[in-house]
Amino acid sequence: MRFKRLWIGLMGFALCGAQAQELLPVTRVVLYRSGVGYIERFGRISGDATLTMAMRESQMNDLLKSLILVDLDGGQVLPAQYTPRDPLERTLSAFAIQLSDNPSMATLLNRLRGVPVEIQTEKETLQGTVLSIEVREEAASEVVVKRAYVNLMTNPAMRSVPLDGITSLRVRDERLQGELQNALATIATGLDNTRKTIQLRFTGQGARRVLVGYLTEMPLWKMTYRLALSPNEPPLLQGWAIVENTTDEDWRNVRLELVSGRPVSFIQNLYEPIYPKRPTVQTQTDAALMPDVPEAAMELKADEMAGRAAAPSSAPRRMGAPGEPGGFGGFGGAPRAMRESIVEMAQGQERGALFDYRIQQPVTILRQQSALVPVINRAIEAETVSLYNPANHPRHPFFGVKLTNTTDLTLMEGPVTVYLDGAYGGDAQLETLEPKGERILTYALDLGIEVVQDRANFTTQMLSVKIVDGVLQQRFEQRMENLYRLTSRDDKPRTVLIEQPYQDEWELVQPAKFERTATFYRFPVEVQPRQTATLRVVQKRTTQESFALLDSDEDLIRVLAQNQQLSEPVRQALNSILNRRRAIRNFEAQIRQQESRIKAITDDQARIRENMRQLDRNSALYREYVQKLTEQEREIEAARREIERLQEQRARAQRELSEYIAGLNL
Repeated sequence: MRFKRLWIGLMGFALCGAQAQELLPVTRVVLYRSGVGYIERFGRISGDATLTMAMRESQMNDLLKSLILVDLDGGQVLPAQYTPRDPLERTLSAFAIQLSDNPSMATLLNRLRGVPVEIQTEKETLQGTVLSIEVREEAASEVVVKRAYVNLMTNPAMRSVPLDGITSLRVRDERLQGELQNALATIATGLDNTRKTIQLRFTGQGARRVLVGYLTEMPLWKMTYRLALSPNEPPLLQGWAIVENTTDEDWRNVRLELVSGRPVSFIQNLYEPIYPKRPTVQTQTDAALMPDVPEAAMELKADEMAGRAAAPSSAPRRMGAPGEPGGFGGFGGAPRAMRESIVEMAQGQERGALFDYRIQQPVTILRQQSALVPVINRAIEAETVSLYNPANHPRHPFFGVKLTNTTDLTLMEGPVTVYLDGAYGGDAQLETLEPKGERILTYALDLGIEVVQDRANFTTQMLSVKIVDGVLQQRFEQRMENLYRLTSRDDKPRTVLIEQPYQDEWELVQPAKFERTATFYRFPVEVQPRQTATLRVVQKRTTQESFALLDSDEDLIRVLAQNQQLSEPVRQALNSILNRRRAIRNFEAQIRQQESRIKAITDDQARIRENMRQLDRNSALYREYVQKLTEQEREIEAARREIERLQEQRARAQRELSEYIAGLNL
């Protein structure tokens, strides 16, 4: 209590001369899509004034990072003051008894060695000084268990007390007992997540206007849309923003702004004091030096429009196929009634890479409450279509609306509920749509149209063949055809958009009318009631194959030489290559024949020499063997000379083939 009074006295001295004043009201709220909101307070103060703001501890980092204070009428802003929170581990390390690591009873008593304590068991109360902690092995029910004991130095003698028998423990040293209680109180304070205060101080003369602004964590604001379609009224688009006030105070008559885009936003620990690690400087007797550690220094969406379908009508065509959503009950004349009953509250404004919806009327949202704010209420250009993509459904297209943003607002992404003649038609998802941009929204399956896609037909045609520097080059044209048959089972006409994947290497030949997205072609097809329409999509690409004739497989050259589409000079050149290669193969066969002859003679000589070891050198058979070996040696020499001749002829033929191929340019 004495410390508390002293603290209050010091605070009163520090704020001497400053008049405490109620906190300024919230007058402006700007919500972003990055999880933060800008809160602005505006009001009047007089003379020297202090404004006290109470914030949640989780809000302090954003506040310290973004706080702006402005005195608009000549006054000055003094330093804002607040009480920081030291890291719990650092605060606990200052106490004599360390509790930051959640110590056990044995660890705590070990840290109290030399401290007088009072221990109470079920049988007695002991007073003494903690000497040590030891663990003993004891027999219990035929097993050995470990049991911890505290050794106390008491007045008559040393006593050992099992830890599991202690019912209470008190530190008899009043100073250490106070340290222990203070450490526990600090731990409890670390769990406190109540509001923190910050003093905003201004100095000046007379009444003045001041502004306080800061960022705080806020949930994402969201957009939802309603699209009303009617045959007698222009399409109407309503946009409602979902805004949530998760703060602890009411927003009454505030200026509300909703900003699209995602600015970079992060949290940095500024509220909690940070103590950097400092290097340890060695004494002069140490030879080692501290090491020097230097500091470490599209989604692009392209709408390529190569050929567009005829310009759509600004008024939608009513889709009334069997199984169509809605069409019963509802509210007649929906678009006009909706347009007249809702007042558009937002005005759009570009803000660099962001887009700002400024709500023109003051908004009131109570604390911990949410609101639906109407920000768009405009007639818009829409054309009803059906969109077919076999990846979405293999047989039926989806009802859709080709939406053109004829407003001056950027439409944020969000769900769209489609109403047809006042009845629910289905749900769609809108991606962010800039002014004059187009999107197709699909909201229901169109059972009135059935689509059958034939398997793609591939054909290949040779365009040209030529030989350049011994390389045969072939150019082919490949054509791929996809046929779609669309059958109507409804009494109303349809415009169906067929989506087919776009491939860079393929060139579109037909049809002439199409539009392109990043990954698809879209082909419009008009389908009359109870009739069948067809769409043929033809694409082509040119490919080229090259073969080095010197290294190509002979079978490949033979197949090419038999191709009647090749010119006669090319075919003659290929046949000449085949003949030359055939001659080279003949030389190689003769060489192998001579090598086989030498091997056979050599094997026979080995047999004769083995037999000669068993004979008398003066015998007639031995002399016959000698004569035969002599004759075989002459045959081997002749075969080797023939091999050399054949190898020279083969080499000459190979050189002539290489020169012939290298000189071919047909």
